[in-house]
Amino acid sequence: MAADVIDYKIEGDHAPLLTVTLDPGEAVQAEAGAMVLMDQGIRMTTELSGGLLGGLFRKFSGESLFLTYFINEGDERQDACFAGSMPGQIRAIDLSQSDGLFYCQRDAYLCSARGVDVSIALTKRLGAGFFGGEGLILQKLEGDGLAFLNAGGTLIERELAEGQRITVDTGCLVGFSGSCDYDIAFQKGIRNLVFGGEGIFVTHVTGPGRVIVQTQPIAELAMSLARLMPKEGD
Repeated sequence: MAADVIDYKIEGDHAPLLTVTLDPGEAVQAEAGAMVLMDQGIRMTTELSGGLLGGLFRKFSGESLFLTYFINEGDERQDACFAGSMPGQIRAIDLSQSDGLFYCQRDAYLCSARGVDVSIALTKRLGAGFFGGEGLILQKLEGDGLAFLNAGGTLIERELAEGQRITVDTGCLVGFSGSCDYDIAFQKGIRNLVFGGEGIFVTHVTGPGRVIVQTQPIAELAMSLARLMPKEGD
């Protein structure tokens, strides 16, 4: 099924609100708990996307078993608004410009046009899964409509040419086009490993395709805050 064509706007910077405007009969699907507000003509329904097996796979990938659908049942255009669960930014992905396929880290998916398939995918190499910082599971978005990703800090994009490669801190990789290659490598140099502060592994992404990275992974933010918390007995 072709995805609905939807209009949207993103308001705010590091705690943004995504407003999706739906024509009568159009719908948007979102992660459970992502909705902030909606107009009175919008009907919300929660479904086990992809059946029980698909829902279990999604749960295994760190997402909810269910997707929530927001359908405009009114006679006029209606708005539904969404926000992420962490300080950061929201970025739109037009899947029709990514050959209908985009991969993203767990928890990055926020919502998409109805008709976009949201599933999971194993990383191409076991090493990437065990040492890549984002686990063995990536989320896979397929279709020809809009999808929206949410991640921490500032989101930066790079458009890679054929054969062009960039190296990314493993926790900073938000997503990449299906045409890209993705792999994990050891950080080179003993001094880099011991004193560089960048961990043992780095992520290589090779084009062609679009790559999105984040400047503040939520795990790093949590660790920084934890160091400031008073310890028991202090």
